[in-house]
Amino acid sequence: MVVPSQRPAPLPSPERRGRTEISDRVITKIACSAAMEVPEVRDVRPRGLPWTRASSGAVHGDQVTLRLNVSVGYPSPLRAVATRLREHVTRRVAAQTGLDVTRLDITMTDLGGDLP
Repeated sequence: MVVPSQRPAPLPSPERRGRTEISDRVITKIACSAAMEVPEVRDVRPRGLPWTRASSGAVHGDQVTLRLNVSVGYPSPLRAVATRLREHVTRRVAAQTGLDVTRLDITMTDLGGDLP
């Protein structure tokens, strides 16, 4: 006797499948990695310095707020670097997580090493 192949059960709708939660720690790591991709950024300090706050991220629903503590190469135009950094990190976080960055505070704590 030949049995016709069975069809797999249809998947439930996306709303019923569950959801993916991204932790604050993961968002912080993604943002720090994205910041390091900007050429003028020499270092991102996830822990901060005694007089500054640590780099951090917080997820609120589908929105993200970030605080980055970075070292920038000398002599860099700080305002232009901050603009590039803000745009790049926002775009990378959105591409990797699907979340919108609604706030990104940047603290430049050091002008380290010369640019190549």
